[in-house]
Amino acid sequence: MSEFQEDMIFKNVVDEDARLFLDIMGRKSKKVKIMTKELRQLDPKTFVPDIILELDDEILIIELQSTKVKKKHHQRFHIYVAISDYNFDEIGKEVNLCVFSTAEESKQISYRVNKDNDFNYEIISLEDYDTREIINTINYKIANNDEISGKELILLSLVPIIEKTENIEGYINCVVDILISIKGLAPSIKALAFGIEWLIVDKFVKDELTRNILCDKLGDRMSLIDEYGQIKEKKGIEQGIEQGLEQGVNGVIRNLLKSGMDAEEIASTADVPLSRVKSIETELKNEKDI
Repeated sequence: MSEFQEDMIFKNVVDEDARLFLDIMGRKSKKVKIMTKELRQLDPKTFVPDIILELDDEILIIELQSTKVKKKHHQRFHIYVAISDYNFDEIGKEVNLCVFSTAEESKQISYRVNKDNDFNYEIISLEDYDTREIINTINYKIANNDEISGKELILLSLVPIIEKTENIEGYINCVVDILISIKGLAPSIKALAFGIEWLIVDKFVKDELTRNILCDKLGDRMSLIDEYGQIKEKKGIEQGIEQGLEQGVNGVIRNLLKSGMDAEEIASTADVPLSRVKSIETELKNEKDI
């Protein structure tokens, strides 16, 4: 995963807001508690479930899936359930898993582990949702200062994986920009929507620099500055490579400026001359005027 701290995902989400997932799934529960952080800390490199909720009678793991589930997915999901069952044993609730999918219809999956053990879980199809309708509704409400419901916001966050084309990254950029533009959201529901989108960015954006830029926008983190620091610390690099890295740093500064960060803040945090940042800022303004 990128350098955004995993334990910050959903940190500011009120558990009650997670009930929106149940609304989409058609489930009911008096208790809804987000527990994702506890399991992520076991092995964040390998076993990283997307979302874990404690409900009235169960621990529910939710996975976001844009392709059909295959054997490797069955095996990974089975690991998630087994580790959760072990980690949350004292809670005394059974552990179940469901998949939000845009590649398959709603159905029950039964994966045979061995002759005495079948692993069963549910797929919830998102195929019936129209991404253009979701985006148009949100944009209309933004333009008219109408209230955006929690469910509408969560569905907007899920648009990149709901969309049936292969342009996931294009929709991610679109959704990130819309989310950032929405004003007046309650901190908890904003954290939930941004957290979902952060998961999707981290999962589906292939280019590391682009992924970090988007995660920085959503998480207000400084992983790009960390990347710049790593570049500065490299020793014994030939001049040509150094020039290439400098160009890369300029690209990082450009993207931070595009994300709305002040030139003074970039210069101070990244330990680069303010004049350099201002020069790049001027270049960006000139490009817009052309």
